[in-house]
Amino acid sequence: MRADALAQFLVAKNWRRWLVLRGPGEADAAFADDIHLSAARFGGKVVEDRRYAYDVGSRRVDTGNQQIAAQMPLATAGAPAHDVVVVADAADLFGDYLPYNTFESRLVVGTQGLVPLAWHPAFQEYSALQMQRRFLRVARRPMTERDYAGWLAVRAIGEAALRSGKTDVKDLGDFLRGDEFGVAGFKGQPLTFRKWDQQLRQPLLLASALMVVSMSPQEGFLHPKFLTDTLGYDEPETKCRFTR
Repeated sequence: MRADALAQFLVAKNWRRWLVLRGPGEADAAFADDIHLSAARFGGKVVEDRRYAYDVGSRRVDTGNQQIAAQMPLATAGAPAHDVVVVADAADLFGDYLPYNTFESRLVVGTQGLVPLAWHPAFQEYSALQMQRRFLRVARRPMTERDYAGWLAVRAIGEAALRSGKTDVKDLGDFLRGDEFGVAGFKGQPLTFRKWDQQLRQPLLLASALMVVSMSPQEGFLHPKFLTDTLGYDEPETKCRFTR
């Protein structure tokens, strides 16, 4: 879903040529592979997929930050013509050094730079500002993506119990997966669960460190049932079938 949200935005901007720079971790490989799938799905093109060999000690020695920053131009030099650099660095090892340090002046997106997220402290649309203020008042810190996921999980169960009038686990599960269920998540539409893999359908934010730039699904990417099913694996595309 994250890769698709990002890909839709890039294609909508006509930034279709992507240089992928992936780190050494399994999560990095998973996200980079998803970017390839999203490119094929929406009309992007991965012009090259590079692996960055990170030295764990380079940030701890004298002038370590400068050494990492100096490596970023070399890591992106000599690539085929590209519009953006897509970084896959789930462990935050090197990706934060990429913006303003690429060999060519290119935008950085992915796990750093412009990032696809379920929630962001700067998001204020659809009455989200009220949610942000309430959380800040209670927790005395901004609401993170993990906070939002926890709150949404509890709200979904509470909503299902209230509307169905039932408390049995199986009954609640059936209602959560049913056509009548939808939970308000401050994103402009009811959020529902996919029956084939039980994943939550939801729009995703595209944000930098301080601001929300856009929200996917992007305009023009259509679906016969749910526009949010353009993010992630749609029913005809997956063999996943969870049993109840």
